Amino acid sequence: MKKLLFILSLFLIVSCGNSEEKISEDPADLNSLNGDYELLEMDGEDISSEGFILNFNGSEQRLSGKTGCNNFVTAYKIEDSIVKFNPPLGTKMYCEGQMEYEEIFNEVIPEIRNVKISDKDLIFLSEENQELLNLQKKENSE
Repeated sequence: MKKLLFILSLFLIVSCGNSEEKISEDPADLNSLNGDYELLEMDGEDISSEGFILNFNGSEQRLSGKTGCNNFVTAYKIEDSIVKFNPPLGTKMYCEGQMEYEEIFNEVIPEIRNVKISDKDLIFLSEENQELLNLQKKENSE
């Protein structure tokens, strides 16, 4: 009986140890991303209430979405383990009180060079590894 409890305890410990979230720092893994992500933080500031939704299409190396007011699209490429985004192209509507973060977002996107990818989170970093964008995959997304 003690052996059986020991084996079950060992199995439980090993099973729990394998449930850790995998994290990748390889920009090439962006090519496998698909689905919607909510932008939670930008340049260290909580902007989760602003309603930024970003959609990745990894096979086409395209990022599109809504920045609270306007829609945008941009392409990215991966060379020598570095990711580079083109400046986003977007609609030009004016929305009272919603433009401040949109302008910052448009400036931050081309500064991205590195990435950390996990099952639920996506963090984009500058060349100096400063956290620029922190995203979380939306539930019910691809």
